Amino acid sequence: DYLYVAGVTARALAKTTFAIDQRQGLSVIIGDYGTGKTMLARYIYNSYTAGDVRDPSVVAYIPDPPHPGTRELLKRIIQELGGRTGKRTNDGLMEDLRKMVLDVLASGQNCIIMIDEAQLLVKRQLGIIRELFNFNAGGQVPVQVVLIGKEDLRLSLHNAPDLNDRVASRSTLEPFTPSETAEMVNFRLNRAGCKTTLFLPDSLDQLYDLSKGYPRKVVKLAGAALWYAMEFGLERITASAL
Repeated sequence: DYLYVAGVTARALAKTTFAIDQRQGLSVIIGDYGTGKTMLARYIYNSYTAGDVRDPSVVAYIPDPPHPGTRELLKRIIQELGGRTGKRTNDGLMEDLRKMVLDVLASGQNCIIMIDEAQLLVKRQLGIIRELFNFNAGGQVPVQVVLIGKEDLRLSLHNAPDLNDRVASRSTLEPFTPSETAEMVNFRLNRAGCKTTLFLPDSLDQLYDLSKGYPRKVVKLAGAALWYAMEFGLERITASAL
């Protein structure tokens, strides 16, 4: 995996997975464009579906929530959990989902629902998320929900106090520091099999200045610099290549 886990990313990962493993209910991850939200979400998803890192889990990952219907959201959750439904009403869909969640718990597994771009959820859809925690699971929190989104998600939750009060873990992703930016570049190169130092210190400083530490921008700029180096036969990348 190419996710560089350090600083705020490491803290967000630790807080979120702890809340899931302890079955605390709702976790929220908020970050600006390009701060690595989706990559972190995919990393969490993979860690619970691989079967060799975390407790056995059934995970629904929704990268783009349907807008703005509640029935569409319920159908999508059921489908992503591997189920089917012929119900057409909210009550019927919720009952099918409740049975699925309780069956997962009865099998000894954790049931996790992850929704990326969650700032797109409208208030009545957030109400559906809140209702998931009302499933009777013998005193357990029946389902673990992770909402990942941009800053607008913070306001959406503020305007949905019944759901906001249920948040067990809150994390905010921020741009990397200069040292973290350099470490991320070298980490990803190492994971790709590169064992030599390609980016000289001045180029790493320039990468940070141009990207302001936003991971997505760092990756794009570093990729362009690598192409430039290959095109012109450079063994090392200096600031001039950027």
